[in-house]
Formats: sequence, C-alpha cells, structure tokens
Amino acid sequence: MNRLGTLAGSAMVLALALAGCGKTPPFPTPTTPTAPASSASVSPSAPPTSAKPSPTPSASALTLAGDGIADLPFGTAQAEVVKVITARVGKPTTSMQGQSCELDASSPWAETVVYDDLWVQFSAKTTKKSSPRTLTAWGFQLNKALPKPWAMADGVPLNLTFNQLKAKYPAAKYIKLGLPDGTKALELPNKLMFLGVGKPEVVRAGELTLCE
Repeated sequence: MNRLGTLAGSAMVLALALAGCGKTPPFPTPTTPTAPASSASVSPSAPPTSAKPSPTPSASALTLAGDGIADLPFGTAQAEVVKVITARVGKPTTSMQGQSCELDASSPWAETVVYDDLWVQFSAKTTKKSSPRTLTAWGFQLNKALPKPWAMADGVPLNLTFNQLKAKYPAAKYIKLGLPDGTKALELPNKLMFLGVGKPEVVRAGELTLCE
C-alpha cells in the first residue's frame, strides 16, 4: 500500500491528515528539535543606543496558519518552503512520496516532509514524480506542546476540548466527514482545523479530501 500520509492519533485522523491519500507512513519516535542558530551577541564595549533593534529572522516565530506556514502561503514552491523551515529547525525527520491516492490512477503526485510532530505536504498538478510541487497542507500531532520556534496563528490554544474550542470560537463549524469511527473535524474562522476521536488529536490546515 502507498505509505504516503502523516502522523497523529487515531487511524482515521491519520487517514485525513494528508489530502486525498487515506494511508499513513510510519511515524518515527520524536527527537529533540535542532536548535535555531543563535543571533550574534552584542559586544559589551559597543556604544549604547536608544534605538530598539529590529528582530532578527532567527528570533521570529514560524507561524502555523490557516492559509500557509512560516508566512508562506499555500501554493508556494516546495523548495522555498523546505529551505525556510530547515534553516530554522534543522533537517526533516523523514519524508515520503507517491500518488496521493493509490485507488485513483489519476491522483496527483505528492510528498510529505516530516519535522518531528509536524508534517508538511506538497502536491503536484500531475501524476508525475518530476512535476513541480507546491505547499498544500500541514498538520501537527497534539501529543505535546508546540516547540519553538513554531507558533499557532492568532494564539489559538492547543489544549482545549472540542466543546471548549466551540465555546471560545462560536463561529467555528463542524465538518461532516462521514467516517465510521466518529472522528470530529472542527474548523475555526481562521481556517485551522482540529480533528480527533473524542478529543482533538491533530491540528491542520490546507487541502482535506478523502481517498475513496
């Protein structure tokens, strides 16, 4: 079977984590994230200044948002996205690729790049491995706190139940998935989506289709 997919809780959440595929890769044991390079220290002998320095790129957060990742929108070329993320958090833990749905011979080629508990999906417009791929989705497994330098868009908390999320964000909407194990999908107004059986197990954004 095509092992293209992603990490996270239940089998059904796994099936939904990647757009279209419905199959999951083996998820490696989380490792300690590579620390971002520290910014250069200021010499004690440097003359004082009242001007507040601008934040350096290494000090800024990489935002997980409903419209993209690390300030790069969905549709950005894979090479650019991987370059930005890898420069901050280190090399990917693993990656996997193949047609997004092996049950559909016309499904596009896709690749998933995994950084510990975070996966990032890139999809082509054709079935060919050589076709250019762009950012189409991302997801984070909610089994521990979000590590730096990652940050959730709009400060959305990751430790709430579905009921608590719905109360905090009244405009959030449940998405009917039609899956037999009762997995819920709650989409917030900012397009972040929480999925899980009983409780949120994954937060994700981007393409979400089922391989049928």
